[in-house]
Amino acid sequence: MVEMKMRRFAVVSDIHGNKPALDAVLRDAERQGITEFLFAGDYCLSGPFPDECIGTLRSLQNKQIVLGNEERYLEALEGGDQSTWTDGQKQISYWNYRNISEENRKWLLSLPKTIALNINGRAIHISHQLNDYITGKPELFFTRSSRFAAKYGDQPVSAESIRAEIEAEIERTPEFYGLLSDLPDGVYIFGHSHLQWSYKVPGREVYLLNPGSSGLPLDCIRNTIPYAVMSVEENGQVVIQLRRIPFDLGGYAEELLHTTQYTEARVWSEVIMRELRTSREHLVFFLKYAEQYANSIGDPRRPYAVETWEKAYTEWISAGASGSI
Repeated sequence: MVEMKMRRFAVVSDIHGNKPALDAVLRDAERQGITEFLFAGDYCLSGPFPDECIGTLRSLQNKQIVLGNEERYLEALEGGDQSTWTDGQKQISYWNYRNISEENRKWLLSLPKTIALNINGRAIHISHQLNDYITGKPELFFTRSSRFAAKYGDQPVSAESIRAEIEAEIERTPEFYGLLSDLPDGVYIFGHSHLQWSYKVPGREVYLLNPGSSGLPLDCIRNTIPYAVMSVEENGQVVIQLRRIPFDLGGYAEELLHTTQYTEARVWSEVIMRELRTSREHLVFFLKYAEQYANSIGDPRRPYAVETWEKAYTEWISAGASGSI
């Protein structure tokens, strides 16, 4: 008979090339004696240390790790003619592809999109998006960071109030709550929205867990980075702790100014720096503005050319980054 014991996991998602944040999370986990890791995607794009992040992930023992949607942008460039990589909108993808070693890139793109585990008799599912478990869900504010930013604006928000608000919205939305009833018992881990939350369905052993974005948090809580600790007891009981650790997001944003990512993908980097300083969504709003701007000048090219991309950003800033918050 196999002897079972309690197991504890650090659950991490959406690192986005932020190596200092990844290191901070790993140090915090080590202080708690955690040696097992679950990663839910998006390890590159938006931060200037993608190769270093991937190298660190590869070196970890006792990890389960799935592919994110940002990795698929790199996958789309595989085998492409780099002389044709002239779009402004894709500068960040081109920079990442060129600055991740071939060995690390191949390892990254070989990752599975989903993982299913059995830990002490408890089913554990890992994927990058909630949509992989629940389709056709209503657009609740916690499913998209842009809705979250629109809801809260510049209001101060605490982690406790976020959790209470999300739980209340789930329970007052019959359509979403009904979808949860179709899920088999288990823990469903995902990321993507950059918003940290968890929820247990009353009377069921169904747990939803988004550890938040360790590298680019967008939940309005400044200068901390989130991840989660999940314990699975010998009897399969699950305990989830949502953790936040201090981190100078503004200082990290300033570091981007001195990187080749900033030089070669300035507009994308500038928008990400705004997100880091405010811990709020800005990219979605800029992309919407860029679409409107391109249409207004009669430019049908997609992805956007460098000139259109850069002029759209200049106009967006001149307009007060309208729509952001």
